[in-house]
Amino acid sequence: MYTAFYGLREKPFALSPDPRFLYLAGPHREALAHLLYGIEQGEGFISVTGEVGTGKTTLCRTLLERLDGDTELAFLFNPSRTALELLQSICAEFELPAEGLTRRSLMTQLNRFLLEQKAAGRRVLLIIDEAQNLSENTLEQVRLLSNLETSREKLIQILLLGQPELDRKLDSRGLRQLRQRISVRWQLEPLRPQETRAYVRHRIAVAAGEPRELFSEGALREIHRRTGGVPRLVNQLCDRALLGGYAARSALIRPAQVRAAAREIPDARRRHAREKVFNSFLRPWMFVAGSVAVAGLALVAGLQVGRHGLARAFGVDARPSSASIAEPAGSAIGELPAVAANAPDAANAARLARPRGFVSGTGTGEATPSRGDPAVQGVQPSSILAAAASLDREPLVRTEVAALAPGLLSQILAGLDPRRALRESEAAVLERHGRPLRPGSGSASPPRDAADLQSAFEARGLSATSFDGGSIELLRRLDHPVLLPLSPDPNGSGSRGPADASTEEGGDTRARWVAITGFEGDRARIAGLVRDRIVSVPIRELAAHWLETGMLVWERFEPVPELLKKGEDGPGVLWLQRALARLRFFEGRPTGAFDRETATAVRDFQREQGLVADGIAGPLTQIALYARLDQYPVPRLSDPPGTERRTATSGLRSGAPRPASSAGRIPPGQPARRADAD
Repeated sequence: MYTAFYGLREKPFALSPDPRFLYLAGPHREALAHLLYGIEQGEGFISVTGEVGTGKTTLCRTLLERLDGDTELAFLFNPSRTALELLQSICAEFELPAEGLTRRSLMTQLNRFLLEQKAAGRRVLLIIDEAQNLSENTLEQVRLLSNLETSREKLIQILLLGQPELDRKLDSRGLRQLRQRISVRWQLEPLRPQETRAYVRHRIAVAAGEPRELFSEGALREIHRRTGGVPRLVNQLCDRALLGGYAARSALIRPAQVRAAAREIPDARRRHAREKVFNSFLRPWMFVAGSVAVAGLALVAGLQVGRHGLARAFGVDARPSSASIAEPAGSAIGELPAVAANAPDAANAARLARPRGFVSGTGTGEATPSRGDPAVQGVQPSSILAAAASLDREPLVRTEVAALAPGLLSQILAGLDPRRALRESEAAVLERHGRPLRPGSGSASPPRDAADLQSAFEARGLSATSFDGGSIELLRRLDHPVLLPLSPDPNGSGSRGPADASTEEGGDTRARWVAITGFEGDRARIAGLVRDRIVSVPIRELAAHWLETGMLVWERFEPVPELLKKGEDGPGVLWLQRALARLRFFEGRPTGAFDRETATAVRDFQREQGLVADGIAGPLTQIALYARLDQYPVPRLSDPPGTERRTATSGLRSGAPRPASSAGRIPPGQPARRADAD
């Protein structure tokens, strides 16, 4: 709008990171020199941090323009939450298969790719933007990438871009190994006053093709004062000021117009407000008044201490009160009740069958225990779990949901029998698939570990796909029952594979396998925590205990190979094309040949589902397809508790079916052969 008025060919203060407008001030010039040096010298790790808007992304794009053509680049703008997702994203950027592969397989093929690039004389560079969002486990996986090396040099160079939070993470004790491997570490600072003036003039000269004075000296000083030299804020403020100047037909922007424009920019307005508050305290009369007030308070405090003593002067009674002594440790809000050791009667046993912190029924409201129960005194919560497990009572209906109060999950996991948790989880998942365990049915002994559990599902005609890494949000999108290993210690066990989370004797007995049978808002319905009961757990608390591994249990309704990729053909590819066509991702004619158009449709579907977009239809992609297609009787986690599993002949799900052309309609096909549920 204002470009023609000021004789500009384009907007000089656009927020897009255009390297043409890069102004190499002192900090940016030094940072770029360090980056080029680190890459040319083959350094393994480089870190660049700076506040929001200081020009990290623009600097990085300028770096890419100065690299030679013999560099293989992977640029991750939105880093993954878990270590496995990070590896999958890296492989997808290098156009390597990613879905359905374990972490070890991904590392193996990545190492092979890096060796091939090294033999071809090419450099491999990985850039991770917004690296401050990576968890410590994921940053540890980044460190492990540096182990991919020859005897003389690194096979991959890694550049971490992030905000100052990344520096604080790198300085933590848990990441000291990664910190020691970073050879180039640079922090971008905001522009100084003279650099802000030069920055504004530089961008105007680039946009106009020649130098132009559009801001007065006073306006430039006001711009720096309002923005603190942060380039992004400078761009916003200058753009608004030029727009205001155009409206006022002012050929030169003055300080008053900058101040008026700053009122429309929240960050500049807040910065000015903080500056006013700070300056007000520097006024002489405020300083004198504050000094007098402090001296008066010190005098009063001294008189009180001299007259009554230190403790009584501040209202503290050193004598212990009877109330504080009598308060039981186990009666704190949010803890399980403790039953008096001297009252093991039938009434107490009945209370044990229903631990405090749960609310029976189908609601998910959180419960708060009462302090008024006279039987609740002095025994640890673990004794309740042991006593409740030993009660001879009728099992509760599994569709009855009890809400778990915050803070109880760690205590329950600490006292949970791993074998019983496995058996309860197996029964809950089979029940969701319409194959409940009958009395006397199933294997002769409960599953001992994840391998036994996987074999038990496969014996009943189901597929159990182990995965390493992931997120709760991804599990919600896949919408299938899933088993997860939990650690009693929140955030204390790191990320491990399903084999490492075994409960077999002699192995790691800390992992407790539980089953997610549904989601409802910000809570997950869990089986295996409490005997014969499904409990509702806050998702945030569940994620803190999750070991980032698990097992998805699903049914192969169609005889489709485990992996479908470009160049293959057959009935499985034909089903894939028809499924994608029905979901409006594939617009071609289903031919049964996995061509480029099919791969593009698979990638589009994977992106929508939050999967790694590698164009390969592996188990996770097939699981997501079954969950999205109404004609398959999938036990969905999004279904309310108590929903019966539909049979294969029950047709589409309730609600209006999606319209589909005859080319996109999927024939029923031949379902996978099932074992007898009984």
